[in-house]
Amino acid sequence: MLQKTLLIALALALFACGNNSNTKNQQAHSSSPAEEQAPTDSPPAKERPANSASAHFANDVRQIGPAMTPGQQKMAQQLGQLDKAAAENDVLGYYTGEFGPNQITLILTNINGNTLEGYSVCAGNFRPLEGTLSSLGDKQYACELAEPGNDPYDGTFTFTISTADQSLKGKWEPFKKQGNTPRTYKLSSRNYKYRTDVGEWPEVSQRVLSEEDIWNYTSDELRLMRNEVYARHGYSFKIKDMRYYFEDQDWYMPITTDIRTAITDVEVKNIELIYEYETYYEDNYDSFGR
Repeated sequence: MLQKTLLIALALALFACGNNSNTKNQQAHSSSPAEEQAPTDSPPAKERPANSASAHFANDVRQIGPAMTPGQQKMAQQLGQLDKAAAENDVLGYYTGEFGPNQITLILTNINGNTLEGYSVCAGNFRPLEGTLSSLGDKQYACELAEPGNDPYDGTFTFTISTADQSLKGKWEPFKKQGNTPRTYKLSSRNYKYRTDVGEWPEVSQRVLSEEDIWNYTSDELRLMRNEVYARHGYSFKIKDMRYYFEDQDWYMPITTDIRTAITDVEVKNIELIYEYETYYEDNYDSFGR
C-alpha cells in the first residue's frame, strides 16, 4: 500500500514540473502586443501569387495582344521615317488639337505628286487617310483626305494648311450621317519626341524601381503611373478617364495605338512591378496602403 502511495505522489510531482516548464517556455517565446504592432517604414512582406503580374504580362508587356496588323506595321514604318520626310517638305508632319471632346492628331506622312497620305489618330483609333493636295499659293495648301469607309465612323477631312504659321484648319464630314456629328477643327503643327523627363512620375521611364519606390501609393495613383509610360510614347487611349487625363497634359500627343515596340526594358520591369501592387492593392490596403 505504501509503495502504491509513493508512486502516485511521484507521478503528481513530475506532472506539476512539466506544466511549469511548458508555461515558462510559452512565456519566453511569446511576443508582447507592443512588439507585434511596432510600426515599420519598410514595405510589408506580401505573397506573390504565380498568376500576378508575371502571368498578366507574360513576363513582358510587349508580348500582350495579337501581332500588329499590316496597317499598323506600315504606320510604324512611316512614323519612323517622318522626321526625315518632314525636313524635306513643310506640309508633312504632325498636326494636333481639339476635335469635339477629344484630341486628334492628323499625321501627314507622304506626298506623291498631288496625292497626300497620312493617318488620323483619335480616342484610341487610327484610320489611314488618302486624298489630294493642291497649292493655293503664299504657302497655303488645300487638302481633302478620306478615311477608308469600312468603319461606321469614317468620313472625309477637308482642310487648308498654312506652312507659314504651321496650322491646319477645316471640317470633317462623316460618310454616315446617322449617329455621327460633323466637326470643325484648328490644329497646330507639332513635333513628337519621346521624352523621359515629362509627367508626374518620370522616374518610371528613367530607372528600375524598387518596392520602396511605389508601395505606399494608392491604386488610382499606380494606375496613372503605369499609363503615364504609355502616354510618353504617344499612345491614344480608348478608356475615357485616361484619355481625358492625359489630353489635359501639355506634353502629351496621341500618335499611335500600338506602342509595344517602343517600350524600353526599364519600363517593362517597372510596369510589371506597378501592376502587381495595383492589382493586389485592395486586398492589402490595411497593411501597406495609405
